[in-house]
Amino acid sequence: MEGAHRFRWRRAIRQAGRWAVLAAAVALAWPAQEGSSASLYLPALSPFIAGASVIAVRTVGVAALLALPVLLLALASRRWFCRHGCPVGLLQEVVGWARPSARGRGLRWPMIGRWLVLLTLGGAMLGYPLFLWLDPLAVFNGFMNGFRRPVALATVLTGLGLPVLLLLELAAPRLWCRRLCPLGASQDLLAGPRRLLERVWRRRAGPAQVTREVMQGRRWFVAACAGAAGALAAKVAGGRAPGPLRPPGSVGEEHFTGVCVRCGNCAQVCPSRIIEPDLGAGGVMGFLAPRLRLDADYCREDCHRCNEVCPSGAIARLSLADKRLHKIGLAAVNLDACLLAMGRECTACIRQCPYEAIAIGSSDGGFSNEPRVDAGLCNGCGACEVVCPTRPARAIRVEVARA
Repeated sequence: MEGAHRFRWRRAIRQAGRWAVLAAAVALAWPAQEGSSASLYLPALSPFIAGASVIAVRTVGVAALLALPVLLLALASRRWFCRHGCPVGLLQEVVGWARPSARGRGLRWPMIGRWLVLLTLGGAMLGYPLFLWLDPLAVFNGFMNGFRRPVALATVLTGLGLPVLLLLELAAPRLWCRRLCPLGASQDLLAGPRRLLERVWRRRAGPAQVTREVMQGRRWFVAACAGAAGALAAKVAGGRAPGPLRPPGSVGEEHFTGVCVRCGNCAQVCPSRIIEPDLGAGGVMGFLAPRLRLDADYCREDCHRCNEVCPSGAIARLSLADKRLHKIGLAAVNLDACLLAMGRECTACIRQCPYEAIAIGSSDGGFSNEPRVDAGLCNGCGACEVVCPTRPARAIRVEVARA
């Protein structure tokens, strides 16, 4: 009797802790905190995001180090984070209570999550982690950022991931957490080598156990090679077009759409509201990845907030000085539409440029003037495009810089 009472108390304390974690996750990701970098921390805790992004971008950033404690806990106790720290797991459990009779339906599926992890890690070796955007912490963050203002179709779409997972839980309880979730599966994959090392250390590992682990390792290698092949195909498909303008500090387009986890952090903290989810300009692989839209405002020279909140390394963590030097694109002048080139008085782009990259140049032997862009000074911030008075098309626009 006393043991049962103690068990109930432990279970109550554990559940209270999980609800506290959910409240903390909501507080960190809440979009009302304009300009705050707190939204970085939740997706950065994922060892799945940290491991694949470090392999993909070849850099160990501050965000990746935040996942180290969770990784160590996962090594010490299988699926520790799933049982105690995952906010999506708690919400899935609550939804699962609505259909207790179907609780084991999702367990009939194979362990797809492990293959998603291995395919992602294999792709990361070529700089394109295929399924990084399926991480549940990134999905949760995207849902919270879907409520930011102004509400638009693109932002709403970024928040649909969590409702889809909850509907999946309602249809097949435990399917996502036990069979599909790559974050949970990445913790499972750590358990096999850990058990083998423990048995080797205690000299209890028999030939059968070692053989099983070797065979498992071969399957992992095959899956990783398949992921690398998929990444190569994705990079080739995505590399045919230059893609849309990306936030300052973004990795190359051939890597960006794979490394980006679609968490919405960069769009949330941008004071100019020029970052929005891509609905097609970057192709299928770039769907919902952040892009820049410079028709209403520009990338301000005194801001580098987006460089401080990316959990995956898709947008580098740059200082303000380094961000100013980063090339977003290059301003290009359409002389057929430019008022100055047509002999009218207009120097709006020249006066507005914060980098003094646009000057008046002479043409036709000095009889006419036109704006000329210094490619060495222009970083593609878009200030010139915003103030250009020509309509419907602007006479000066920022374009993706060609290599």
